[in-house]
Amino acid sequence: MHLRLSLAGAVVAVLATPAAAFAIPDFTLDKTCYVSARPDEREPVTINASGFAGNTRMNVFVDEVSQAPADSLPQTDGLGNLSGSVQAPYVDSGQRLFTLRLAEARDNGQMATHVAKVTALSVTQSPSTPATTSSRVRFRVRGLTDKLAPVYAHYVFKGKVRQTVRLGKPYGDCGLLSVRRRQFPFKNPKPGRWWIQFDQEQAYNPQARLYTKLKVEVTKKPRPQH
Repeated sequence: MHLRLSLAGAVVAVLATPAAAFAIPDFTLDKTCYVSARPDEREPVTINASGFAGNTRMNVFVDEVSQAPADSLPQTDGLGNLSGSVQAPYVDSGQRLFTLRLAEARDNGQMATHVAKVTALSVTQSPSTPATTSSRVRFRVRGLTDKLAPVYAHYVFKGKVRQTVRLGKPYGDCGLLSVRRRQFPFKNPKPGRWWIQFDQEQAYNPQARLYTKLKVEVTKKPRPQH
């Protein structure tokens, strides 16, 4: 499972925009569901906040865990705006809700909270050991979150793609797809280790930005006994 992104640390930048008088602190997120591939590969959560006190140090919490050291807290600009990103939390399977909270680092400081989703980037096959490579199985993919792009399965043997199949478009905030297909779309795949790479790129790309893979060991058929 791989998530190829430039991951950001704690919120560090500021964005200057006009501030309304007596603004209520609030912030927006760029997505409703974020992808977690591994503990060190998590999608950044982009934040744009407004309505806080100007030139004020801010605490940033994900699931109530501080995301910045006390001696290097991000700071709002003179208009009380803050912009930047933090990493989504890690989840090893499925999906769950997480909380992101911004709070002024002063007594009786203002705060704002948002709830979003995080999903594991993963694929499963059921049954895990079909009778033949032509048997129909159910592929369940999660974490491919571009709703406008189809999901593709690339069949790769010894580093070379042998065939690519379009599976359909994902649904829901967290990029879910559940389809029944023959395990292999062609007859008699060569014995050995195959990889099926699931991503949203029509042409096979081993360096795709976002993908997950399924390993399949194909064994040689025994000769019939006479």
